[in-house]
Amino acid sequence: MLEGMNRISRAKKASTLPRGHQWIAWRWNSQFWPRVIMAVKTLGETGVSTALDLLLLLSQKTGVEMRANSLRNVVYGALADEQVSHKMVDQFSVRLSGLGGFFTMNVLQLTDYGKDLCRALGVEPVESDWEKIIRLHRGEEQVVHGGAVLFAAYQARLRGWKAEVMPFDPQETPWFQPDLKVTDPEGWFYYCEVETRSRDNPDKWARMRQANLIVPTPTTRHWMVRRLKDMGIPGRATDLRTLAQQAKAGDLSRFWLEKW
Repeated sequence: MLEGMNRISRAKKASTLPRGHQWIAWRWNSQFWPRVIMAVKTLGETGVSTALDLLLLLSQKTGVEMRANSLRNVVYGALADEQVSHKMVDQFSVRLSGLGGFFTMNVLQLTDYGKDLCRALGVEPVESDWEKIIRLHRGEEQVVHGGAVLFAAYQARLRGWKAEVMPFDPQETPWFQPDLKVTDPEGWFYYCEVETRSRDNPDKWARMRQANLIVPTPTTRHWMVRRLKDMGIPGRATDLRTLAQQAKAGDLSRFWLEKW
């Protein structure tokens, strides 16, 4: 009898989902599947493309710690489940070096089914960060650089900043194609170049009135800052390893580590 009542209860809850998507309520329990729906809608609404970004947003929505298994099981488990009737999200990993050994970051993309589910839930999916990188910056050919841009955007958002990847229209400004725009809580914004290695390219930097530089490591940052100072170009710089280490230690007070 109890089993029959449970089935009736589950059927009632499944009926709250759009037609054609009610299998979700049968695949997971009633405490879990609403968070799966929340995760899919969040990807569609915001366009974030990393598991870290999604965990951050889900944590803000639910009040649950990012590292909690109840959220990680959604992002790294349910959304990556190959056994479901319709896969909602494609995932692949990007290996970023220089962040203290090798760091692997999961990149997420809504599948066609996932986008259809969003629409059925009343959300028209926006272009995702990764889709923008592919369209505007040959992301499929420069996966590591694209991953560094995504990780930089995440580090900014983790600190309460806004971040926009590929903030340009190539038809309107073919001469101006920054990798990232970050905006601090006071509204000051910075167009940034993300470099994955030390690069002596004076022509590139000479065209800039100032440089807002994001690199992988402190060593690369020190070298690049010294080079820019020698060229008389003012700016700001940060590195992803230090940002990640500070975040792990609970220090989210700074995004820029140097200004000259």
